[in-house]
Amino acid sequence: MVTPRKISKGFAVDMLHGHRRRATPGTLPVEVLSEIFVFASLSHDDPNDTIVQPITISHVCRRWRQISIHTSLLWRNIYLFFPLTTHQLTRTTAWLSRSHHQPLHICMDFRDPSWDWNEYTHRFNWQAMETVMRFLLPKVHLWQSVELYTDTWAPMFTFLSYTTHARSAPCLRDIQLARCNAYFAGKGETFQPASMVSPVAWFNSGTGFSGLRNVSLSGVHVNWEKSGLQGLRVLELKYHAQDVMPSVEDFFAIMQACPQLERLTILGWGPRINHILGISPPTVQLPSLEDLSLGYVDVDYAIDLLSMISVPNLRSFSLEDVAVTLDPSDAQDASRLFDYFSSLINGDSVLHLPLPSIRTLSLRGVTVGNGTICPFLSLLRSVETLYLSGMDASSVRSLLEGMSLCSCLDTLVLDGIEPAILSVVLASISDTRKPGLRIFMDPPVDAADTDITA
Repeated sequence: MVTPRKISKGFAVDMLHGHRRRATPGTLPVEVLSEIFVFASLSHDDPNDTIVQPITISHVCRRWRQISIHTSLLWRNIYLFFPLTTHQLTRTTAWLSRSHHQPLHICMDFRDPSWDWNEYTHRFNWQAMETVMRFLLPKVHLWQSVELYTDTWAPMFTFLSYTTHARSAPCLRDIQLARCNAYFAGKGETFQPASMVSPVAWFNSGTGFSGLRNVSLSGVHVNWEKSGLQGLRVLELKYHAQDVMPSVEDFFAIMQACPQLERLTILGWGPRINHILGISPPTVQLPSLEDLSLGYVDVDYAIDLLSMISVPNLRSFSLEDVAVTLDPSDAQDASRLFDYFSSLINGDSVLHLPLPSIRTLSLRGVTVGNGTICPFLSLLRSVETLYLSGMDASSVRSLLEGMSLCSCLDTLVLDGIEPAILSVVLASISDTRKPGLRIFMDPPVDAADTDITA
């Protein structure tokens, strides 16, 4: 097995130049060729390219094939996709063998673009996922990152169930699981299929993790009490049915176990807040959190959730009306939410949600009137970048008319907003626009990006 030594790209290029007149690639040292092969193969974002490139390299000539096959880093990317074929499984077996003891990056995308939204007729079922897991689970101790995308719950449930037998996944750092059906996050919706709602205590009831850092669960719930989510830097909980979310107690336990959490995203629902008891939940401290994204289905719930967390070092804040994403006609008036923000004026409240300290604010699909937005904007004394997306004409006008209150603002990004609306609004504020303010607008499909500098 050839393990390339740590040399820089520049060194590899210099070596090639040095051999230009007196040598051909066929006479370059094995270490240099191996390193070049790795750079060529692992510099792609598309998972399919990370599979194609090693194959291409290994078919150039006999020497390159021998070197590439014994360069274990070339084969650490596993990619399986719909429709799953015998060829993919055979290739995976070869990759797992050639990668030796290298940490594995696994990407599985079993979404079917032609799926008819029937949970029980999808062409990728639990049996197919079981076949995949029988190939991959023996190497669980080498999993470094895992991505799994499915349309239905049965294959995701199969994946989770198989991981219950994984006593140790010491290399695992990143895991992203997505059941790609945001519908269940709708207000009043419950998890389906109801017969499979029971949570799974993955990875040996969470004890199999030792270095997990980044977790994204979209429409995927686990046994929150035995989740093993601790020591995280990034946590995303997106598009879950409300009835499968963690209790307040379990949510707090996870947050307290992640004192270094830097980014938190909750789209749809967070913990199940029980108002019947009449007891306000305590506040969880997130001292390292710098980036908070909240997508709400219910405005009052969003206020309750924000009142439960303290983020004194927040620098980036994003708000999204998820209900609009699910149904464009279901826009909510977010005035109560912005009234809540405006109430954060005393010292303790400002530390709880430090609006005067944030530098980037994103509003997506948010509906708000002028009467509530101006007091809110007046608190944004440090905001440098304002991002507005998918908002109606009235909300955009209210925000742009009040943005002069943001004294540090230097960049405005307008995305997914009708050009006719933008032209009228921008013309109306041309006299009050701050000198030097850069405005970026997402244009129609057939136009180029626009950069307007006042």
